[in-house]
Amino acid sequence: MSKFGEFQHALVSSKADIAVVTETKITSEKFSLHESAIPGYSGPLRRDRTEHGGGIAIWIRSPLAYHHLDQYDSSLHEVTWLTVKSAHHGKIVLGAVYRPGSASDTDISTLEHLDGILDSVRKHGTHAMLIRDFNVHNTAWLGSSKTTRAGEYMEELSAAQSLMQHVQEPTRGLNTLDLVLSDFTGTVTTGISPPIGRSDHCVVHAVLAQAPLENEPSTRRRVWRYGQADWNRLRAHYRRIAWTAEFLEDPEEACSLVTRHIVSGMLQFIPHKMLETRPSDPSWWTPECTEAQRAKEKAWKAWRHQGPSECLKQSFMTTVTQSITTQHRAQQAEEQTVRERLTRGSMRDKDWWRNVKRAAGLGRTTDVPTLTDADGHEHSTSKAKSDKSECLARLFAEKCSLGLGIMTSTMLSYQQHPTLPLRACSASASLKSNSA
Repeated sequence: MSKFGEFQHALVSSKADIAVVTETKITSEKFSLHESAIPGYSGPLRRDRTEHGGGIAIWIRSPLAYHHLDQYDSSLHEVTWLTVKSAHHGKIVLGAVYRPGSASDTDISTLEHLDGILDSVRKHGTHAMLIRDFNVHNTAWLGSSKTTRAGEYMEELSAAQSLMQHVQEPTRGLNTLDLVLSDFTGTVTTGISPPIGRSDHCVVHAVLAQAPLENEPSTRRRVWRYGQADWNRLRAHYRRIAWTAEFLEDPEEACSLVTRHIVSGMLQFIPHKMLETRPSDPSWWTPECTEAQRAKEKAWKAWRHQGPSECLKQSFMTTVTQSITTQHRAQQAEEQTVRERLTRGSMRDKDWWRNVKRAAGLGRTTDVPTLTDADGHEHSTSKAKSDKSECLARLFAEKCSLGLGIMTSTMLSYQQHPTLPLRACSASASLKSNSA
């Protein structure tokens, strides 16, 4: 929670498609889904854990079509599965894994769980990836300082599943604990970035060079500048339209024609522009935060590439502290500004509620994930004929239909009581519908 602002900045700056965080150490009571939402990203998919050290959270860039394979989630092991679409390679099964560092070197229960269900999970895609914190040691395979039973088992599992391990640098101290495994041989490149906050694990980047992920069609919205509208010419434009003629058409056609006339006039006489929703930094992130973050990254690179040096390490730790302090000050300054705005009494209602929602973490929106209908067909986009909106519309229409029998029963109730006042008839019909 204390690193969330810096994490959001890192995610937005890198323009990552998918971000997986382990050891979140949060629950819904501590950190709600609204508070953990990031503009421009869906989710997060969260596997919270109340015990110290656990938890998984996944953020997916909003245009990406994904599907959470929650039927494979286990209460005993921290593994979350989802599928994403690649333009050239079909569906990719992605497994986010956290094997606790407190597990003994001989504890392979999480790895056996992976091995046991991986074949079933891979049926949902043509390729597979396993990522995040495995906490295993294998000198020959990972360059670790020791070899454990868990490390040997992980190497055997990778070979049996034809998965290649792509991370070639230590991710925590001298050990490679954060892994990226896939069957995309030769097309995955990885890199290491400074830890977030005071974490002792580096950030691992993985790029699927020859497998770009499939986006939903981009959505744009038109913003009207009503204050600059030419209202006189717009009124004159609407007076010239033969409105009564439009209502002689079929109701659906009439609605379409009226809407077309209204929008046509607005386009001519009301200035407007098209906007796209873009990810953004936290609202309190300042240029000073960016400068402190760059200084931290520069010190980290010097320490990492110039070899072991206590002086360089201390320099890096100093920049970490300065970056965290700068972020805290910026966040507190924004909170104070919002507090003053809310108590000043001169704010318009709309602005007041906007600030209240921002302070409560309610001003963020999340996308509808991939939907599966009753026939098993997946709907992952928002623009095709068989898209999410049509899927939801069919479902709601089915759930809201009264049925022929109920309609006949309701009609008979009116015929049997022709002299009842309107209020009584409405109550009678309502009671019969509710009982049905």
